[in-house]
Amino acid sequence: MNSHLDPTDLGILNLLQENGRLTNKELAHQLNRTISPIFDRRKRLEELGYIKRYIAVLDREKITTSLTAFPQIALICHGEDALASFLKTVVSYSEVLECYHITGKYDFMLKIIIPDMHAYNAFLRQKIAPLENVGNVHSSLVISQAKAEIGLPL
Repeated sequence: MNSHLDPTDLGILNLLQENGRLTNKELAHQLNRTISPIFDRRKRLEELGYIKRYIAVLDREKITTSLTAFPQIALICHGEDALASFLKTVVSYSEVLECYHITGKYDFMLKIIIPDMHAYNAFLRQKIAPLENVGNVHSSLVISQAKAEIGLPL
């Protein structure tokens, strides 16, 4: 944990990650503080990058049916240029929500949201397989989701 964050900063962050629409007045009330210091702290937390952005969390099932897949990708070459080229390409794909450089048999794990299995097959064939440095791909498909938290434990 960052030593520059005191209990009030952590309280602000914790409340905002639960409800990003809270006003400074509401934050001040819940933290038993006055509005002015809460405003200053919130602004500082934003400027220092502790708060990256404010978003709405959408209910994917209400918007569209979709498939979540976690392809794990082994690269042939592991040099800096090869890794940078792979990353630059895959993070540009709208289907890729998350990209992790991992240890073990595979080098990268992606989180993909895609309409259906047909679209996932096309994604693999048209976007992943043609990449010159891709050696092997193993896919895990989500059957059901037991938990999905976006907030950090503070």
